[in-house]
Amino acid sequence: MSHLSEYPARLRASTVHPETIYIRAAGCHAVKGASPACRSGAAKGKVITIEDEGNIYQIFEGEPKTPTEEVTAVYRGDGNLLCVPTGRIFIRLEEGLRAEDFADAFRKLGFVIAQSLPYAPHAAWLEREDGDAAAALRSVSALEQLPQVRNVEPQLLTARTWR
Repeated sequence: MSHLSEYPARLRASTVHPETIYIRAAGCHAVKGASPACRSGAAKGKVITIEDEGNIYQIFEGEPKTPTEEVTAVYRGDGNLLCVPTGRIFIRLEEGLRAEDFADAFRKLGFVIAQSLPYAPHAAWLEREDGDAAAALRSVSALEQLPQVRNVEPQLLTARTWR
């Protein structure tokens, strides 16, 4: 469990696109999961709901009353778009390598492979062993320093928009 102040103030979208920066949104927080009150829209100060592959995040105005494992920071991207970090980190190694062969190096930095990609064995989704999303975001630069790493990218969820 991390307090919102433990989340980085700024996040780069990825190693490959360092020019895209997300800024932690002051005065907002997100809650993973949804209480019946949140689902019905009855929660005070709710700004937006983000759903992705069965995960629901509710974004609220203001600071949380008590920090819990379900509370996470909110970031603003281009066009003031709100997004929520999941704590998962996408990593891509040089072609021809296997992410699973780097499991010990990831573990030394506090990460485990959460999902291997059969179609791209040189890439994987990582998560912190302790589940700490803020620590995962703070550790991005350490992952980037590993030899043969080509891209590191935090997973940020946004609300679906229709064109």
